[in-house]
Amino acid sequence: MSKTWTPPQIPPIPIEVKQAASEANLVIFVGAGVSRLMGCPSWDQFADAALRQLAAQDLITFGDVQQLSHLPAKQRLSISLQVSNSESRPLDYATLIQPKRPSDSRVYEYLNGIGCAYVTTNYDRFLDSMPGKTTVGEPGAEGEAVGKDEPELICWPHQLKGLRLREPGTVIHLHGSIDEPESVIMTTPQYLIHYDDKRVQDFLDELFDRHTVLFLGYGLEEWEVLEHVLRKGRRHPSKQRKRFMLSGFYSHQEKTFSHLYDYYEKSFGVSLIHFSLDYMEYAQLEMIMEDWAGNLEVGDPLLADDLEYVLEVADE
Repeated sequence: MSKTWTPPQIPPIPIEVKQAASEANLVIFVGAGVSRLMGCPSWDQFADAALRQLAAQDLITFGDVQQLSHLPAKQRLSISLQVSNSESRPLDYATLIQPKRPSDSRVYEYLNGIGCAYVTTNYDRFLDSMPGKTTVGEPGAEGEAVGKDEPELICWPHQLKGLRLREPGTVIHLHGSIDEPESVIMTTPQYLIHYDDKRVQDFLDELFDRHTVLFLGYGLEEWEVLEHVLRKGRRHPSKQRKRFMLSGFYSHQEKTFSHLYDYYEKSFGVSLIHFSLDYMEYAQLEMIMEDWAGNLEVGDPLLADDLEYVLEVADE
């Protein structure tokens, strides 16, 4: 990638991403910006809705909602969770997150069409609900998943296994899922505990050590979340370009792009792939995914594993 300006509407696919896909070694890391195209709320809207849900249940007043409205979204969510827990009235995440009206966006259809493994910090189930994908809940007391003939809903730390990333179409919910409310990671204390979990750290090590990662749908309001991920994945930096992030900019944001490009490159080894927001704003992401899905060929993971084994033996 380069810092050449102005941003294109459809950026070219980096050769490293194409190669990783052909070797069944590409993982797409999906953020909230993708689900926003489906009508899901922003963090700010999510936090506001959580407070209003509590007020509608008479757990706080709408005056409290107004007084708290100036706080950052993460603080409002933390307060909402504290109130709901103290009153034993769990937040209804499905109601808070699901779109209020249907969307005609096909972004997840195109994204799913690539056919690699996916990791997401989103709580929604759009990736899981694509045709051909069915899921079940958390494994039962005997350690076997209910309905074990179907792929699991992967949203708990004990399910985070590097081998999952070798399964085409796998969807891993790093921060939990609305279908398992207790798995949801939402507040700053929860983030700190989650990313100090050795199972999570080992999974991120495996992800960044052995795979090329494309971040998708991360904007300014989610960069704090992204930095949690990247800081825990820095222990074994690679000299090769293995981390990429599609990021939208308006044509007047050249200086902002330049600063962020250097920051992510030098701090986390992430190469920004910029695209234009001037014509379709973030809906442009759908057009990019349509183009990229038609130009990325995901290889056979079994053949890729065989090749990797041969290379490892040759190095011994």
